[in-house]
Amino acid sequence: MQNNPLPNQDIFRPSLARGLLAFALAVAGFLLPQEVPLEWYPLNEPGTDINYLEISCAAINTGEIQILYDLALNGHRPIDTIRFPISPTEQTYTYTFPLPDAPIVEMRVAPPVKGGTLTIRQMRIINRRNEEIRRFTRDLFRSGPEIEAITPWIDGWKITSTPDATNPSSRIELYSPIIPAGKDHRNFLRCFLSTGYLSMMLWILLLAVLFTFYRPNGWRDLFAHLGFMACLAIMFAFVGNRGLIRNSIHYARYKVTWPVDPSLRLEFDLTSNKQTGAQLFWDTGNGFTEAESSRQQYESHAGLQTLRFPLPDKPLRALRFDPREDEGRLDIRGIRVVDGGQRTRAVLPLGSLQPRRDIAKLQTGPESLSIEVPAGGNDPITEFSPAAVTIINQTMANRPAP
Repeated sequence: MQNNPLPNQDIFRPSLARGLLAFALAVAGFLLPQEVPLEWYPLNEPGTDINYLEISCAAINTGEIQILYDLALNGHRPIDTIRFPISPTEQTYTYTFPLPDAPIVEMRVAPPVKGGTLTIRQMRIINRRNEEIRRFTRDLFRSGPEIEAITPWIDGWKITSTPDATNPSSRIELYSPIIPAGKDHRNFLRCFLSTGYLSMMLWILLLAVLFTFYRPNGWRDLFAHLGFMACLAIMFAFVGNRGLIRNSIHYARYKVTWPVDPSLRLEFDLTSNKQTGAQLFWDTGNGFTEAESSRQQYESHAGLQTLRFPLPDKPLRALRFDPREDEGRLDIRGIRVVDGGQRTRAVLPLGSLQPRRDIAKLQTGPESLSIEVPAGGNDPITEFSPAAVTIINQTMANRPAP
């Protein structure tokens, strides 16, 4: 007994005209804006180069914290915002948020409204290996609309909005865009897997409708219909994934146009009980001399601050740090090597410093290195360990291109 085709099966018959019409509809749909890019099949193993934002903060009143970023897509979009509620507390808590695989060209932090204060102990970009990509310090924050003050604090800094603020924000000075390593490869996999997954789902749905009204008239006819439905599924899977695909292409084509100084700097995050000066000496073969040194002044407050010293272009034989010019105490919270784009290239252990002269106490704790200069000490000297000098020389040898 032979199966007769259903009378309305012609509406599914493959033809050039129907294919062109479907293609035209798919192109029109692909060009429509998609504010929230859809990812139908996220990566199960994205690797370790995904960037995360880590912020340790607290607030004095109930409110909402916002961290806004611009992905070089014609300015900031409302969806490109991290929002989280916060309750009054003196203790800081650490929050970690994944960042998109895209170049970030601007970042802003919004404290609570109407005179609210956000206290930040630390804020940085890390990857999944917990390696620091970039650290944001108080002097990189700029007052923006409805920001009353950005003030030092013993463990960090505070951002306070004006009493009538409804949309306050402070801008972070970025000296280079934040670009995740390997983003183009991961975005390609996202587009490929998501489009393939969505194509299969659409194909299954189209086949379910097809075989409700259609009976094949031989193998050739069957494969023609299957292939036509597969083409329709693939075309409209691109439509469903248009935001992800278009954004990924845009991110891949992004070119860094910011001029970046290729030189390296050594940074210290520290607190001091009074204003004084510090000096860094480097030995490139001639010993420690004034000609190969840099002097910096402490800020006139007891809060956390950052001292920055330039590093030479030559390999180091030794490195010396004179932490102050007189008696007193300072606590070092972090030591790192950064480039002209403010990108962290190496983080040195707090135990890298060794006492040499006029140091009454040098004690390394879990989060700080305490140095005390005794009364009468007017030329305290510490020196970096050979292991720390080796790390700095390796960083110099692998310095990035401008």
